[in-house]
Amino acid sequence: VEDEDVSKELEKYFRKIGIRVETGAKASNIQRTPEGVALDVTLANGKTETLNVEKLLIAVGRRPNTESIGLENTKVEIDRGFLKVGPDQQTAEPGIFAIGDVVAGTPQLAHVATAEGMIAVAKIAGKPFTPIKRNRIPGATYTEPGIGSVGLTEAQAKAQGYDVKVGKFPFLGNSKATILGHHEGFVKVVCDAKYGEILGVHIIGPHGYELIAEAVTAMESEATVETMINTIHAHPTLYEALGEAFNAVYGQAINF
Repeated sequence: VEDEDVSKELEKYFRKIGIRVETGAKASNIQRTPEGVALDVTLANGKTETLNVEKLLIAVGRRPNTESIGLENTKVEIDRGFLKVGPDQQTAEPGIFAIGDVVAGTPQLAHVATAEGMIAVAKIAGKPFTPIKRNRIPGATYTEPGIGSVGLTEAQAKAQGYDVKVGKFPFLGNSKATILGHHEGFVKVVCDAKYGEILGVHIIGPHGYELIAEAVTAMESEATVETMINTIHAHPTLYEALGEAFNAVYGQAINF
């Protein structure tokens, strides 16, 4: 989760329901116990704790499996095992294409691999294609509450020199969230203050990974914040919260 506000909200919710999250920690001396698991944990700050927990989840990441497959005899460029490709998914070796988790510079997501595969096939078949836009790729985290994001975070936008405006709307003010009994989270819109260009949208809340679709479509269509403010959202719906977040950029949210 890249957006700082979303990350803080997720950690707050996890604490509320009794789940502890430690990033950058190392587990050792892991042993099964009648109650679950006992282990020593070295935290990111260097402190060590002994814990007795019901369950332990360790996420160690992935790496590309591209060694010893004959690429050393080609012109394919490799970066730490990842393959460099052009906008058509073709490597530096004519006729060799790469898609999915082995591609350098794109996230390891199934929907990205699908899009890259379609581009490669179109290129091979001599058909027109549109290269992947890195800042238009939706990210989805299937937690509870759900998370969806696309584009730049507030910090990234500021680092790139944008004059940033932010609109934020909590699901506490959303009627459908009330019906579902899930008020946790919010929708956050990051935009350029001068032109209203949508730079990023970040959602944490009920079905956040579904709701991000509207933001992806809006950004791909180069819609502005004003365009989305003037887009009527059905009531009561969860995606109505996106409309309110766009309104909030200019202080015009009406339901909270």
